[in-house]
Amino acid sequence: MAKAWRGSLIVILVLGLSLVTGSQIERVQAATTGCATSTAPSGTYNVTICITGPANNSTLKGNATVTTSVTISGPTSGVQHMIFELNSTYVLTDYSSPYTFVLPTNKWKDGSYTLSAIAVMPTFTAARANIAIKFSNGNSSTPVNSGHFVPTSGRAAASGSPFVVAATGDGASGEANAGSVSTLLSSLNPNLFLYLGDVYEDGSVAEFYNWYGNGSNYFSSLRAITDPTIGNHEYNNGVNGSGYFDYWNNIPNYYSFNADGWHFISLNSNGSKVGGVTTTSPEYVWLKKDLAANTSPCTIVYYHHPLFNIGTEGATTSLSSIWALMAQYKVDIVLNGHDHDYQRWVALNGSGSPSSTGVTEFVVGSGGHGLQKLVKTDTRVAYSNNQNPATFGVLVLKLSSSAAQFSYQSINGSVLDSGSISCKN
Repeated sequence: MAKAWRGSLIVILVLGLSLVTGSQIERVQAATTGCATSTAPSGTYNVTICITGPANNSTLKGNATVTTSVTISGPTSGVQHMIFELNSTYVLTDYSSPYTFVLPTNKWKDGSYTLSAIAVMPTFTAARANIAIKFSNGNSSTPVNSGHFVPTSGRAAASGSPFVVAATGDGASGEANAGSVSTLLSSLNPNLFLYLGDVYEDGSVAEFYNWYGNGSNYFSSLRAITDPTIGNHEYNNGVNGSGYFDYWNNIPNYYSFNADGWHFISLNSNGSKVGGVTTTSPEYVWLKKDLAANTSPCTIVYYHHPLFNIGTEGATTSLSSIWALMAQYKVDIVLNGHDHDYQRWVALNGSGSPSSTGVTEFVVGSGGHGLQKLVKTDTRVAYSNNQNPATFGVLVLKLSSSAAQFSYQSINGSVLDSGSISCKN
């Protein structure tokens, strides 16, 4: 759900999806401690940022709330988003007011830090406000998570009821639509949840804690029945997957499990991060072995990047060999995110041609962080939708021993797409 109002803020807001690098950020001399003002290149308005909490020179431990105010004088469409840094290292992007978040200071080494708040405006990156803070959690070095991830098989279905799997991705951002999707998800009360990747903006430790959730909010309310996969945003801006692997207790890049008689496989589709996705790559070799050993009659594979895609992000053609392997072993369903829309493709064989014995691909990148254009058509697409806000939602699969009944549930309460897929093994 959307963040509650905390503190004062005078600003007009719009959604923005771009992220700037440190070299692009205009550094402006702070007018007062914790505040900074800059003027737009057009000269038509000024922007003043203030870090209103914690206080300058505070010593912090545990979870510390960071609050800011943004004051704009003159005409502008508003702030696109705010970026926060510690010692010029990326911490978090906040897309909606009030610009406040929880900083889990126990995730860092004790010591002195400069906390910075940076406003990204429609035409320029405005002032950087800074305060000095210290962390004191008894950490002589950066803490290392020694946890061990174990896939969950979810909650057992009630007697006589189908096993319900929900899936969506590209939603953990703290925005209102992401909150609406997570609320819908909770109301559906699935037996198992598959998060299809991308925690915004860069999957940092702080973003996982705030935007994916701390255990009771957003998507984290279903953490006990969740088996995730990693997106591409989790590798951005030097984060390099650290937030994802920490949050999920050293989760493997790829893994499999069984639930209610179905076999599930999570892959890492960021080929450059796992030694490639060609026929000789470690992931491909592992997948082939896993599929060969699978005795379940029905199989779902899920990963972030879709091979087949009519949206803005385009087709991830490097996954062609993986797709052919899945078709060879009669995988029934593939779930992807990445493109911010909903797509269902007809069943396709190993070469991408329609086939009654092929694999059905769903693109479900509609978890709440904006929608993207469908930029082309393809006769192999059975259904697609990117209408705002109707397309934000969740794919629901009701599993039996031989088939999956699917429906796409929108945050507006409607069902956009539905049907049945029979198992092929």
